[in-house]
Amino acid sequence: MHRAPREATNGGHGVSKPTKLLAFARTSGRGVIQAEPEQEEEAPTPGATATDISPADAKRKNRVATNLRLTRDQWRRVHELALDEETSVQELAVRGLSRLFEERGLPRL
Repeated sequence: MHRAPREATNGGHGVSKPTKLLAFARTSGRGVIQAEPEQEEEAPTPGATATDISPADAKRKNRVATNLRLTRDQWRRVHELALDEETSVQELAVRGLSRLFEERGLPRL
């Protein structure tokens, strides 16, 4: 027995859409999932170079995500400090790490 692909609903607003995985596939008439054909790359714009990317894209490509595991109480304290300082937990972490680097004679982050 073949099941229909699962669909996610948009917060109960009646709008449904394929899940992210299914967004990259399509079904044939027999319910078989087939990969989407690869899209051809666009020809480069005359005069454009490989380094022509927006500053936001360049900044995003130069970043790495990491996780920090805290207890609920630790998270609450850090969150309250960030609110008091009108900044983000991210900025608090970078400031703290920068101080540790500086104490060791290393350049700040």
